[in-house]
Amino acid sequence: MSNAAQPEATRARLIAAAAAEIRKIGPRRMAILHVAASLGMSHANVYRHFPDKAGLLDAVLNTWLRALEQRLGAIVEGPDPADDKLERYFATLSRAYVETLKSDPVTFRLLAEPEKGALEPQRHRQRVHQQVARIVEEGMSTRIFGGSEARRSVQLALDLAHRHIDPTALIAMTTDLATDGRRDRAIRAVIRAMVAKK
Repeated sequence: MSNAAQPEATRARLIAAAAAEIRKIGPRRMAILHVAASLGMSHANVYRHFPDKAGLLDAVLNTWLRALEQRLGAIVEGPDPADDKLERYFATLSRAYVETLKSDPVTFRLLAEPEKGALEPQRHRQRVHQQVARIVEEGMSTRIFGGSEARRSVQLALDLAHRHIDPTALIAMTTDLATDGRRDRAIRAVIRAMVAKK
């Protein structure tokens, strides 16, 4: 392995070790010292790659979110009309959240209930907002969506889809997570509202 690749490999090992630790004992009890010890290194080595515990937790969360955001970005960049894009975007985001909440609740809670000092949850929300804004602006420029102010139209779309795309709302619905049919009906209602603004 080249010297340039070694830091990235060490960083990846630390992220994997931290992910395993939080799945065992939760993020609050996870300690930098234990993560380092599990890899046979000093805790000082962790701080060469991450500023603090919150930074390491952000990296664990980003491993999941990066792949999700790439899928969402492909929808934004696709050739489909804006109403189809927005429907697929919200459905993909909601489905990914629900699947992760069910299969990996600890990682999902890093997003929905961030630890003190965490930055990645807010960054993810901002990136989602920006992607939705691009779709809505495209829909307004092609006259698929009505309205005269993009900012208000973006907020309307996010507000109407909130129950199915907000991580905190999904945590609150744990005992009654939306079925695909319920989610899809809600998202279609969002699209109708956007088109009806013409």
